[in-house]
Amino acid sequence: MTQSKNSKIQTRPIEDLIGRIRTLRQQGQKQIVIPAGEADKLADSLAQVMTRMVTIQEEIIQALKTAKEAQTINIEMDGGTFCYKE
Repeated sequence: MTQSKNSKIQTRPIEDLIGRIRTLRQQGQKQIVIPAGEADKLADSLAQVMTRMVTIQEEIIQALKTAKEAQTINIEMDGGTFCYKE
């Protein structure tokens, strides 16, 4: 599933799973069964989230490098000519 950088991530399958797990805990159940279609949507949603996180991480790293380079100041000094006279 190709997504543009600013498109909305479909988090509904993740939210649904979290809700089902919450209910599972409240009812004291020990396992959860997810239909294949729901599992596919969940996998797609998680892949989108992970891809976006990696993209954001790379952008942050690049921004930090750029900021560090902007803070670097190069100074060159010319000592001129020195003459020793007695």
